[in-house]
Amino acid sequence: MNRLISILVLAVFTVIAFGCKKKSPATVNTAYCTTCTATPLVHTVDTDSVFYFLPTAFTPNGDGINDIFFLLYNNLVVDSSSISIWDINGREVFSKNIGASARTSGWDGTDMSGKKCGAGEYPVHVKLLTNKGTVVNVCACVNLLQYSGSCLNTKGITYYFPDQVNIDSGYVNQTNEQICP
Repeated sequence: MNRLISILVLAVFTVIAFGCKKKSPATVNTAYCTTCTATPLVHTVDTDSVFYFLPTAFTPNGDGINDIFFLLYNNLVVDSSSISIWDINGREVFSKNIGASARTSGWDGTDMSGKKCGAGEYPVHVKLLTNKGTVVNVCACVNLLQYSGSCLNTKGITYYFPDQVNIDSGYVNQTNEQICP
């Protein structure tokens, strides 16, 4: 019996040590961004002339309105600023330097393998570097929403979409999404 247990332990160890690939640390939610709220991440212009706005929702349905989730910003070092998004199980679905073309290179609602993600809340970690060298680490959440027919049923929740903010004034406008009555 002891010999059988020893063989089983050796077999399990061999499979673990040699048969499994170690996952990249970037695939695990190490930022502990797990709490979701409906409040947008907004930082108004400060003494560094920094402004950023992270919407709370987007609708990647291909209609050209709020199809991409991205950070709106001014005065950041974009190559040293990043955004990471996880599913509810802590698996990374998106990670990228913000880059100068954030509006077109943001999250399109697919995971790292290109598969469409389902509707729901997704924890977000944003690491920003201002032009004056200040590092900002913040957690937020985004809601991937899907249309029901010709309108978006928000169940009475107020969401903030990428098309609602004017980056120059910080003013929040009405969204172009079709919200169900």
